[in-house]
Amino acid sequence: MKYAEYEDSQSPAIHLLQKMGYTYLSQEQQLTSRNEVLSSVILEDILAERLSAINAYSYKGASYSFSPSSIQGAITALKNIPDQGVVLTNEKVYDLISLGKSFTENVKGDRKAFTLKYIDWENWENNHFHVVEEFTVEGIKEKRRPDLVLFVNGIPFVVIENKRRDKNESVEEGISQTLRNQKKEEGIPRLFHFAQLLIAMQPNEVKYGATGTAAKFWAVWKEEVEKDVAKLIKSTNNGIDSEDRLPTEQDKALYSLCRPERLIDLVYKYIVFDGPDKKIARYQQYFAVQDTLQQVTQFTAEKRRKGGVIWHTTGSGKSLTMVMLSKALALNESIKNSRIIIVTDRISLDKQIYGTFSNCGKKVKKAKSGSDLIELLQDKGNEIITTILDKFRSAAKKTTFKETSENIFVLIDESHRSQYGSANIMMRKMLPNACFIGFTGTPLMKGPEQNTARKFGGFIHKYTIDQAVKDGAVLPLLYEGRSAQLSINKKQIDKGFERLSENLNKDAQKDLKKKFASISKIYESEHVIEEIAYDIAQHYCKNWQGGMYKAQLAVPKIDTAIKYQKYFETQSNPELKINTAVVFTPPDSRQSHEDVWSESSEESKKYWKSLMLKYQNQEEYERHVIDRFKEEGTAVEIIIVVSKLLTGFDAPRNTVLYLAKPLHSHNLLQAIARVNRLFTGKDYGHIIDYVGILGKLDEALTNYSALEDFDPDDLTNAVIDIREEIRKVPIRHSTVWDIFKEVYNKEDNEALERHLSAKNVRDEFYELLSSYARCLQTALSSNEFYEEFSDDDIGFYRSELKRFQSLRSSVQLRYAEVVSYKEFEPRVRKLLDTYIDAEEVELITQGINIFDKGEVSEALENYGKTAASKADFIASNMKKVINENMEKDEAYYKKFSELIEDTIRAFKEGRLSEKEYLEEILKTRDGLEGGFTENTPTALHKNEKARAFFGALNEGLKLSQNESQLLKIKEELAIAALEINQIVESMIIRDWKRNLDIQKKMENDIEDYLINHKGSLGITLTYDEIDEVLLKCIKVAKHNF
Repeated sequence: MKYAEYEDSQSPAIHLLQKMGYTYLSQEQQLTSRNEVLSSVILEDILAERLSAINAYSYKGASYSFSPSSIQGAITALKNIPDQGVVLTNEKVYDLISLGKSFTENVKGDRKAFTLKYIDWENWENNHFHVVEEFTVEGIKEKRRPDLVLFVNGIPFVVIENKRRDKNESVEEGISQTLRNQKKEEGIPRLFHFAQLLIAMQPNEVKYGATGTAAKFWAVWKEEVEKDVAKLIKSTNNGIDSEDRLPTEQDKALYSLCRPERLIDLVYKYIVFDGPDKKIARYQQYFAVQDTLQQVTQFTAEKRRKGGVIWHTTGSGKSLTMVMLSKALALNESIKNSRIIIVTDRISLDKQIYGTFSNCGKKVKKAKSGSDLIELLQDKGNEIITTILDKFRSAAKKTTFKETSENIFVLIDESHRSQYGSANIMMRKMLPNACFIGFTGTPLMKGPEQNTARKFGGFIHKYTIDQAVKDGAVLPLLYEGRSAQLSINKKQIDKGFERLSENLNKDAQKDLKKKFASISKIYESEHVIEEIAYDIAQHYCKNWQGGMYKAQLAVPKIDTAIKYQKYFETQSNPELKINTAVVFTPPDSRQSHEDVWSESSEESKKYWKSLMLKYQNQEEYERHVIDRFKEEGTAVEIIIVVSKLLTGFDAPRNTVLYLAKPLHSHNLLQAIARVNRLFTGKDYGHIIDYVGILGKLDEALTNYSALEDFDPDDLTNAVIDIREEIRKVPIRHSTVWDIFKEVYNKEDNEALERHLSAKNVRDEFYELLSSYARCLQTALSSNEFYEEFSDDDIGFYRSELKRFQSLRSSVQLRYAEVVSYKEFEPRVRKLLDTYIDAEEVELITQGINIFDKGEVSEALENYGKTAASKADFIASNMKKVINENMEKDEAYYKKFSELIEDTIRAFKEGRLSEKEYLEEILKTRDGLEGGFTENTPTALHKNEKARAFFGALNEGLKLSQNESQLLKIKEELAIAALEINQIVESMIIRDWKRNLDIQKKMENDIEDYLINHKGSLGITLTYDEIDEVLLKCIKVAKHNF
């Protein structure tokens, strides 16, 4: 069954929106509301009416309406926000509609300033909601037409792309269109300056984002609303007939995101601007905040607001949830004079939280010391304070000060560390009536942690590892245990022990042997360091090196870290050299609970001093390292860490964590989460375990001592055995071949290439090939692959990838889809370089100039394929030239496009042989190279721009069909085209495409010329014909000047 986009998605969406309270506007109505200006996106008459209706000001006990000049001033202020880039401009718009604008009113002889609001955020029903379909907007070069736009008080709030359900990756296509439409040159960015929510949908799948949201961060919304939606579908609200159908995913998402009261709530409380990015809440963030707002309205027996714990998996946006909660608390009318104190247990985490709030535009004070914390608490004007736990301890010792307000909210990050025990007692001492809300990125351990959490109100909201992975909020983690592959040489260790202990008595020897035999000591020995370092170098350099993907190595001691760094950076083999940086707690300032400097050598202390001489202080050094690590490039490829940066560190390109130290419980879960962030081309985070923390991962996670204190359900999908991915290699290989199931002879490369002639088939082939290549790359990076598969099988899968890549390169050349080597996915490129012998895979590095006969001949000679493949190659390159230039001269290029398609069709239908097909295509190429058709007047042969105007006139005017008259009229038309070219050329100024006055003058002058010369042109002009010609001429002008 084939589905039509309108009937399948767009029409049901409109009906549901109307039932939810949206008023449908016809094309005529919306155009009238925009003053007939397609580049304007605000429905001005609706906005003006609403501004008057929802606004009033009070003066000396009486209520007054705003003056018409203030209403118009508010509209002008909104319309005239300058373009500073799509996200920054959107932020300016958001600030304006959120806060309103102040206007001075003359009242009773006084001049007073009052705030005028654009939206009634407190009473959603006072706003008016409209839906417009096929909303045409004129950009700099193009007109774009989003499927649906939703307006609140005449301001565009939601942009929706509808797709049909039976098309592959239709939602991704909708996202791609929306991203294109935000671009300055080829899109309609003005619409997205105002849009607050963007949606791509088909009946079975929906994703949403905000202005500027990259494709990988568009999210799904999950909420149990099926009964409510079913009831709404069957209703007859707003005159829309009852429908006898079940709710789709599209219906549920529209109801969850766009019903008027929810949309107002989402936009007002759940949007933040985080540095250069705009972010709208994911469903777990929204419900965590909503549940918390409900929780804090309840009171305990001690008359304190109820708190609790929010567990949101590390990497799923926990810090932004804190920001959104703070914003919601500040905006909550029932909580007067709320103040928020954010507590962490580490300086680095305090900086991260402070930075997140600052980036989101919140005014934050950071406590510099215990005394400073007391002063900040005493000043009630400080609404948000950040501090570390130690400063609370310090403050509690210095003062008897108490802040007794019940409207103080203490948000404790990584609460499993600090909310429980003596730290909580100290905070309670200073803030006896405060509401305590704990945030954690890892599950709570059985026993004391969970019991204490219940005392504070229990769990408010959970977002588990399994949920986050399934939603695509974080990446799954692939685990590979490599401890069994290390040949730890017991004899060498015993000899080393004998040398160290030869002058000690038996008791001292016993103590030393016990210490020397500990697992951490084994992993600090030179022999083991060298073996692990060599394995890491092999693994990273073969599979990840190149600047796109980075790694972390966790080691037990400072001395060990420096030994690893020396090994990586002094490699005699240049192919195994890695640029690293060591990060650890400085010797004089220990915020970590772990004494990483114990037993450190003088060499390590000298190393630290040398760093401080170069970077002045620890802060500057860490900032330098982290910046180099986060950016693309090879300046810092692996960070070697002892305890710092194993937690509270967010770097999306961080892909591999090498574990060369034992970790347990929360430390283990937080460490492995460093590599779970979303990033381009990254399917998984990789955990390589050299110390046997989880062995072979062949048992339940809680069977391992490192994780035995957690509930099994809380660890579902925490890590995945890499063998599961390895076993997918044969399946992914088979799916590539499924594309060619209709090809009888799979060894016939010509047949395979012809099968890929359709772009949609090629796109599917590329996608499945990429999936196979990435899966094979993961397998080849693992020792498990070589244990589970024979050498012959591995060789076969490698050779098949090589064949597929060669086929890809060949069809890209044949069908003019030239892709440079640099544009290959970095992981696939690395795979080809390392395992496949990329030199034998022909990679096209540059396009072909189809009009350079020498270059074409050379390309065809090198190509060395059949006559049909050569004809396809030339035809595809011609089509590429035509598509690139179509907008410049549509009439001219359209003729050649049709000629090429007719020739291809004739060949496919067997009316042309391969030889004839090539001859016809070459003849068409020669015609295209000539720059004009045989019917083009001579006067235009050397003037491409005038020729384009000629084509526009030729298509737009009704010309006489008498052949003798037609020749004469075409000569006159050529003169007209030259004149119009001069008219346009004389008016070109800087940014004229944005200047509506210039465009209007162009239209007027062209119209005057045509009317004055219609006699010599032998034409009669109706108003519709004039409008059509003017539209075509302005389009030609925009694409040629």
